[in-house]
Amino acid sequence: MAPVRTPNVAPNCVNVPRRNGDGFEELCHLVEMSDPDTALCGKDVTGYPWNPPWPRCKACEEISRGGMN
Repeated sequence: MAPVRTPNVAPNCVNVPRRNGDGFEELCHLVEMSDPDTALCGKDVTGYPWNPPWPRCKACEEISRGGMN
């Protein structure tokens, strides 16, 4: 059995975020100032660029509105 990837979707799914040349998942994750290395969705974003021109993480957006993903 293959290991679970984040996000847990089929590898060839059209919704899998691309990875750029630096190895970063091309999603703009939201963080709290108290913990800037962890996205609201739980992903470790240590070293990620600030405010990249990528689509926002839908899970982070939903959590920031008080909902669940």
